[in-house]
Amino acid sequence: MASGSILCSMDEMNRLLVDASFLISAIRSCDSNHIVCYSFFQNQDENTRWVVPTIAYFEYQASQSRLRREGKKAYRDLYIPNVEVLEISTDLIRKTAELDLANVFDSLRGADLVYACVARIEGIPLVTCDRHFEKYRDLITVINPVYDRTK
Repeated sequence: MASGSILCSMDEMNRLLVDASFLISAIRSCDSNHIVCYSFFQNQDENTRWVVPTIAYFEYQASQSRLRREGKKAYRDLYIPNVEVLEISTDLIRKTAELDLANVFDSLRGADLVYACVARIEGIPLVTCDRHFEKYRDLITVINPVYDRTK
């Protein structure tokens, strides 16, 4: 590919899976982890593909509903450049079962289990602010902009 070109194939893109904890912190300027997460987001190169499972959208919206109930401003719209929306499909469910990932990641609950399974199956790093993925660093690549900077 020619130098300076902004077009690139999926193979040339750096894929990063993001969970709702990272999305919320990166977007909400009043979040305690905002500066660290937003800086991480901004410091990725233009070839970064942000992989967002569909469940993250609903987790994000639920967090915004909580803010509204508390009388705070909610940001409903999401704009993520170079986004790859990952559907929670029957193929993902089948592969998760074949690899017995529900038992492999047995301490994770709810959507966090989905994120870990996607990271493992797709072989891509998970960007999160949650520390409970730490125990699985030997199985998935975990990038925690908040925790990793304090190590």
